[in-house]
Amino acid sequence: MDYRRANRAFLYMIMATIALVFVITLWYMSGGGALSILTNNLLSEGVVLIPALAAVFYSGEKLSTLIPLHRIKISSAFLTIVYVFTLFPLVAFVNSISMIFVDNTVSEISDEVLAMPMWVMVLAIGLLGPFVEEIVFRGVILQSFQRTGRIVGSIILSSVMFGMMHLNFNQFAYGAVMGIMLALLVEATGSVLTSFIAHAVFNTTEVVLMFATGDDLENASDLASNYLDMFGDTLSAVLYNAYLFVAGAIFTVLAVLIVRKIASLEGRREFFDHIPKSPKQGYKLITIPLILAMILSVGYMIFYALM
Repeated sequence: MDYRRANRAFLYMIMATIALVFVITLWYMSGGGALSILTNNLLSEGVVLIPALAAVFYSGEKLSTLIPLHRIKISSAFLTIVYVFTLFPLVAFVNSISMIFVDNTVSEISDEVLAMPMWVMVLAIGLLGPFVEEIVFRGVILQSFQRTGRIVGSIILSSVMFGMMHLNFNQFAYGAVMGIMLALLVEATGSVLTSFIAHAVFNTTEVVLMFATGDDLENASDLASNYLDMFGDTLSAVLYNAYLFVAGAIFTVLAVLIVRKIASLEGRREFFDHIPKSPKQGYKLITIPLILAMILSVGYMIFYALM
């Protein structure tokens, strides 16, 4: 599929998501009953998936060409799980920095999550969400972009779009970072199956910890926002974030080594190592529809942050 069509599909996703929020708000204002987090999750994933699939079908291409789900080795799957856990310090650091400026979005919905059975939330947040998002962002969008030959640009831009899709600055920050790390898995294996496994493990771990502790994974780093209250000085908060930065840097290096090992196991090491040197083909991945989508997304995120 042409990258221009992928950008238009993303614009429709943003428009549909904002429209969904507007409709739900009107529903509440008109006296409608509260929607469960499960219903909200299904609707949110639907307005992301439908424009992407519609763009693929309209292009006349087979889904299998844009959503590579090749089998991977068992050893690669095991290392993928290890890879996920090496990313937690990096995510915690980015999340902590973002919470200096905005609230932790996931913690705001923790009560709604805990009101549902854990198995339902694992299916919805741990499996369905990652499945849809990997098909769309590491599948349709990333693969469409890569046809231009701009591998690095495709990874970065698709990851920024993934972060923006969450429509809040907190999840945008660590979502974009996670998007890059998940895209590297796809490059290492040639399969979206790997990024789905990683995304599912990350989200499922988050849900399980939420139920196990009565809180959520991001709140493990909520000290960044509460440190001043707890210890009474800025130095403590700075030291805490410095600790997360060092831990994140060390474990991110380990993560890169792991993903390179996965590339070797899958016979893609030469391609993976060549990514930083991949030549630019003269295409401009950013188009007018994408710019409009980004303006809408950032505008909504600012509105959400000021609410």
